[in-house]
Amino acid sequence: MKLDAEASTRERIAQVALDLFAKHGFDGASMRQIAGALGLRASSLYNHFPSKNAIFAELIESYGPANSASRLASPVYLALKHDPEAFCRKYAADLLDQWCDPREQRFMELLTAERNRLAGERDHFFDTLFSREVGAITDYFRGFALTGAIHAPDPRECASLLMAGLTFLRMEHFLITAQPSPRAVVGEALDRLLGNFLALVAPRGPP
Repeated sequence: MKLDAEASTRERIAQVALDLFAKHGFDGASMRQIAGALGLRASSLYNHFPSKNAIFAELIESYGPANSASRLASPVYLALKHDPEAFCRKYAADLLDQWCDPREQRFMELLTAERNRLAGERDHFFDTLFSREVGAITDYFRGFALTGAIHAPDPRECASLLMAGLTFLRMEHFLITAQPSPRAVVGEALDRLLGNFLALVAPRGPP
């Protein structure tokens, strides 16, 4: 029970900090403000996180590629290791849920706004994206290719192709727009993207 309570407190701290960072900027929100919003003494807050940077690091683990990379290792995904279409559609559906989460959107706004600061934390974010998440997708595609389920001479490039398309779609509908696109609109765009991608990697018969 103690461990559960500790995890719950850390999650509450991270959520309140995210709201304050998004409202005031990383520099504009103090540990004292975060503690006050939670009804805690500042000394109690430091028992959970030694600094604002530590809270930001926790947010990176909760959102973005770290969260997605962890999902890819789950039994739900491992059960799809022989079905590339079901795998890609599950991956895209989970990403859509993630993109539509207002907390995830606030986190991405914060990451963009603080792009010239928090260099170490940002490096961790991108390392997680390009080593863990792309690496996990590459492993799945390598398995698909070995069984002949897809045509992928270079599984790493195949994974990059899919993720590049997804990244562009996210930018178009979430990151560079004044307001996020309706979920149904993004869902249709994802369907078109996946249809084209799966057609490109479909096994090729004799010429």
